[in-house]
Amino acid sequence: MAEILRPMSTGELMDRTLVLYRRNFKLFVGIASLGPATYLVFQLLTVSSTSVRAGSADRVNPFSAASLGFGVLAGFLIMLAGMAMAHAATVKAVAAVHLGLPIKIVEAYKALKGRIWRVLGVFFCMGLLAMLAALVAGLFIVVVSITLSALGITSTSRSPAGTMSAMLVGFATVLIVGLSAMIVWVRYALAIACCVVEDVGVVTSLKRSASLSKGSRFRVFIIYIVFVILAAVAGAALGGLAGAAGALIPNIPARLILVYIAGFIAGALTGPLATIGIALVYYDERVRKEAFDLQLMMASLDSPAPPAAAAAPVQP
Repeated sequence: MAEILRPMSTGELMDRTLVLYRRNFKLFVGIASLGPATYLVFQLLTVSSTSVRAGSADRVNPFSAASLGFGVLAGFLIMLAGMAMAHAATVKAVAAVHLGLPIKIVEAYKALKGRIWRVLGVFFCMGLLAMLAALVAGLFIVVVSITLSALGITSTSRSPAGTMSAMLVGFATVLIVGLSAMIVWVRYALAIACCVVEDVGVVTSLKRSASLSKGSRFRVFIIYIVFVILAAVAGAALGGLAGAAGALIPNIPARLILVYIAGFIAGALTGPLATIGIALVYYDERVRKEAFDLQLMMASLDSPAPPAAAAAPVQP
């Protein structure tokens, strides 16, 4: 059954996210499994070399260690690409669920045909802009710290006061850098949805996200924080169980495989929540600012009507 599109509060959006997730559990978990699955495959392919290096740290070959590091980075990038595609497919799935249309996991990904490179481009630009914001914030903190130290305002000694000052500066640095990156990410959080639904390019998607998210970025931030914390708790719980069970297994590769599988399960189960929430924010913002619900109504009126059943023959 089609859902009525209407403006929702932050609480209603999160509640709606959980409702959609529960009602379409297999669909959304299946879509979100792409990113964690690709990374799991990479981890399983490198599990033997990882365990060997973990057990013989004193005989590490620098070239092998470097190749492993590059391999881990490549695997991480592949996982991020999978997450971007899963986000885009989730947007399509949320739209279908709202309109009461049947959709399968494969169909959600097929709907991205012709948009894959644009989706990846949008995701790359979002990450790049967030990293640039974090870099600028970090450089600002460094300049301020050097200036204050030169003026004698902060202490660099190993006294308790100097240690406390260093801890405060470190905490402030992490907080400001993280918030700077998050502010930029939230600004463009709707860009993938814009790219997929409106079939626009990378730059236009980013501009559309900045426009649609204006005035609602704090609730986007809240949605991210709530579901990221939930994902972290679930990941820690499953990881702890896997670690405890692995302690009973003498074989190191088997332990690693158990931990990797736990990470995959945690990612697949919690991954859809934030993407569903952000997709709902996108549609909610379009309803608020562009009367998107009326557009859908007019589109349904303009579409050709289904053929009527044959009229019964008139009795003479």
